[in-house]
Amino acid sequence: MRDLPRRFWRVTAVVVGFGLVNFPDALLLLRLNEIGFSVAMVILAYVTYNLVYALASFPAGLLSDRMPRSAVFGVGLMFFAIGYIGLGLTTDPVTAWVLIGVYGVFTACTDGVGKAWVSSLAGEGHQATAQGVFQGGSGFAVLVAGVWAGLLWGADGRLPLLISGVVGACFAVALLGRWALLPRQRSAV
Repeated sequence: MRDLPRRFWRVTAVVVGFGLVNFPDALLLLRLNEIGFSVAMVILAYVTYNLVYALASFPAGLLSDRMPRSAVFGVGLMFFAIGYIGLGLTTDPVTAWVLIGVYGVFTACTDGVGKAWVSSLAGEGHQATAQGVFQGGSGFAVLVAGVWAGLLWGADGRLPLLISGVVGACFAVALLGRWALLPRQRSAV
């Protein structure tokens, strides 16, 4: 692990830091139920999320090959913020359904892109170590996020959604602002 470059550790720290507010999808499905979705509607909404995620992943990957991954990841975090804040505020099932689709775009812009971003920074001979550190840290962060969000969930889950959405928006602004302010040749980091 000592051979992994400093840039790898900076990016991993940012992504894992964000993971502390990205709680498990099961809580989003619980929120849909609290909004008034039946069990069948919750399942169909989750299918919608996965369909959007699948359809948007290829374009997001193409985009990350043409522009800095940090920017694509930042755009994904904006979709995260919209989805979480929106689900925290809405009580309308139609709006909630749309927001679950928005959340699918977040995952498409961050899941594969994040792995590629970390991989591009690890260097030859360190790919598996880098992915192991990245995935382990990210998984642990989501576990922590699930615990604190579950403890604060209350009657309807609004508070954890709003906290996570606002923090996600801050991460997005930081990534996108950095990308916009840095010279183009250095902005891929």
